[in-house]
Amino acid sequence: MKTQIILSALVTTLFVGCVSGGSDKFMLIENGFGYGSHVRKFAADRVSWSGLQYQNSNGTRTDVWPYLSLASPAVQITNNLAVLIGGKAELYDDCRERLRDRLMAFEAPDGAPVDITDQVLRKYCAESGVDSTNVIKDSFVSLTKTNGSLRIDFGIIRRGERGPGTINDHDAFIIISWRDIEAIIQDVKKNGKLHKEKWSGTEYLQKD
Repeated sequence: MKTQIILSALVTTLFVGCVSGGSDKFMLIENGFGYGSHVRKFAADRVSWSGLQYQNSNGTRTDVWPYLSLASPAVQITNNLAVLIGGKAELYDDCRERLRDRLMAFEAPDGAPVDITDQVLRKYCAESGVDSTNVIKDSFVSLTKTNGSLRIDFGIIRRGERGPGTINDHDAFIIISWRDIEAIIQDVKKNGKLHKEKWSGTEYLQKD
């Protein structure tokens, strides 16, 4: 709980700092990873947001992912590997483009960012028997380290639980080892394709 409070406070500090000062900032979390501020000026308006960056021993920074989710905490790190809940611009059913929450992974120092969302959720569905269509999009709640593994909390729906035609929300989670995450990353690096996040132009790998 203390870690969650600290991480949330760091993100809040960055947002406040960017709006008032407008300068780039870096707030170290651990192992070279830290929160980085992004500021863009459009005419008289200034837009700011927080992302994850990696800083090497020479002080050179690499953008890991530009948009962090408001999940708490949204980042977990072990050794040179960071997993985060980040936003990726997608077109919604209402024909408006917004940031969709995705699970992203990054192996320092070189990356590239890897979208591991589909592989992790498929693993959950295979183990739990929950149909993939019943996993709620944009429902990631938190990432938590637990005994050498990562717990990922999100939401699902259950149909017909209270009678025909009923739909009810439920909390769900998967506990996945860091070793399994690393295996997913290597598979996506080998068999995935390079994509660009629409708003930022950040390149990442995803397996179709």
